[in-house]
Amino acid sequence: MSLVLAVIAPVFGAVGLGFVLLRAGIFDSGTSDGLAKFVYYVAIPALLFRSLARADLPDTLPWDLLIAFYVPSFAMFLGGALVARYRLGWDRASMGVAGMGACYSNMVMLGLPLATTAFGPSAAVPLFSILAIQSSLLFPPATYCIEVYGAHGDTKRPWYHSKGRLLLNPVIFSLALGIAANLSGNVPVGVLDSLLERLAQAAPGCALVSLGISLGQYRVSGGLREVSGFLILKNFLHPLLVWGLCLALTLPLEWTRVAVLLAAMPSGVNAYVFAKRYGLREEAMSKTIVLSTALTTLVTAVVLHFFLHQ
Repeated sequence: MSLVLAVIAPVFGAVGLGFVLLRAGIFDSGTSDGLAKFVYYVAIPALLFRSLARADLPDTLPWDLLIAFYVPSFAMFLGGALVARYRLGWDRASMGVAGMGACYSNMVMLGLPLATTAFGPSAAVPLFSILAIQSSLLFPPATYCIEVYGAHGDTKRPWYHSKGRLLLNPVIFSLALGIAANLSGNVPVGVLDSLLERLAQAAPGCALVSLGISLGQYRVSGGLREVSGFLILKNFLHPLLVWGLCLALTLPLEWTRVAVLLAAMPSGVNAYVFAKRYGLREEAMSKTIVLSTALTTLVTAVVLHFFLHQ
């Protein structure tokens, strides 16, 4: 439990900092908007491009591991979108941020240090195999829901306009550019690489502070009906489905425990970044991330206790 708290505490600390500074009158809603735009247009693209450009892309992917993790992840995305549409009555564009809130795991800030500390060197291969492609796989459907599927209700905007926005989206563009740089061998070096590294390092902290500022504008205690479905999907159903599929595919224990632990991680802050960028359900996504992170303390303690005694 102390390990889990030691990793989660800085996350709440960054969120709390933004919350306190807003309530103290030092920050305002404009600060949150500025930070969110910086994260979405600069920091996250720098992180995605640099990570993919420098990644050691394997000749053969561990397909059984990726299937065991990402089939449930896409199922959670669909589940979150359906909950938003048919239980909450949200518009179609909002289904994209709902899906992200229900499926996207906080792997970098929580999953990575927890897995490496709990399971040691054996966690490296499954951990980085899953982590390396999460954004590549889960950002596009969220962006598509918002930019294309959600745009169908806008009769003033032609279909090719939203398709073009999707292709030029900074997240999608940086993913494609990173893969192209990797395959061509044109990896950024020197000053450019140092610049990208510093911009990328700013992404998690700025996003969390922006989240705290956003929370300071809402009543955290209210509106739990909106987020309860996302919490059930992300914190409980996601790790259970991943575990079941790992067993069905007879994955080794060393891979199974890492995959289940990563699935048990809370909703990543990128769900809020998307919500803030597009002005979609910011309050609901803010509460989802904070409450999901709080629930992770309990869920992760159970997962670690189970697998460390296998």
